[in-house]
Amino acid sequence: MLWLTTFSHMPALARTRHKTKSATRHVNDLQKQKNYWTNRSSSWIKKASSTKVSQDIFTLRLIQEAEITPTMEVLDLASGTGDPAITIAEKLKCGNVIGYDITTEMLSVAAARATTLMLPNMHIISGNMDTLPFPNQIFDAITSRNGLMFSDNKLQCAREALRVLKPGRKAVWLVWGEIESNPTFLAVNIGLESFFGQKFRPRMIRHNLGKAGLLKDIMQRAGFAKTEEIELKQERIITPEDNFFRRAIERAAPHRVDSLSETDWSALLKLVENACSDHLQRKILKIPIVMRLGIGTAPA
Repeated sequence: MLWLTTFSHMPALARTRHKTKSATRHVNDLQKQKNYWTNRSSSWIKKASSTKVSQDIFTLRLIQEAEITPTMEVLDLASGTGDPAITIAEKLKCGNVIGYDITTEMLSVAAARATTLMLPNMHIISGNMDTLPFPNQIFDAITSRNGLMFSDNKLQCAREALRVLKPGRKAVWLVWGEIESNPTFLAVNIGLESFFGQKFRPRMIRHNLGKAGLLKDIMQRAGFAKTEEIELKQERIITPEDNFFRRAIERAAPHRVDSLSETDWSALLKLVENACSDHLQRKILKIPIVMRLGIGTAPA
């Protein structure tokens, strides 16, 4: 049965009489993260589909590397509006998947999608990745798509994942590659700057695990017995009917574009497309996308 539960982000501190300065700062950092994603959730909610599982090749590769079988108990960290948890739930026959995220607004969309798709084996929990409210060695597989790079304590997140993962099982993280290898993000910023006449700084936090070896280093220091890091590439074909750039703009500056007219949108999209002109081939844009996959196996 689908259920929604909110756990304390800091259960250990809740039992402490006198919080240290570092503990208070950690709680404040968590609240900042939650506020940040709550404020940005509208663009992700708008993008989420209520009727389809993901066919994204990166998501499918993430699931493949986690070696998920139909009877497993799976934890999907930073699940947001339900990807890849929704896709995993559909593949499970007797197992269950928990979609876990700090933002309850996004999780409500994930819950609605699971209900629409009649996936009673998908469950929803809100909380922070560096203090998971689960017993040791309870999950058969752990996945996380585009979440780890946003944490202020990546190593602790990896350690927590290892703690709740069964011996010999896999945790898999998917993160963005370096920004220079993903021209969409720079093009969106160039378009926004030209349209609004002001500076829009790239969100470099999104790419802070993009350099080769960083994911592998975190998994090794966390204590995984075997680690592997893979670079994944795709050439995204953008046709005139595609809303790829519009979705990217809505995620980059949701509160600046939510009141634009369709005429304004056309002008803004043209600026972004012009910034990608190096990738134009016979009126079709072919945009490279580069991501990194980290695979950690728990000690047997």
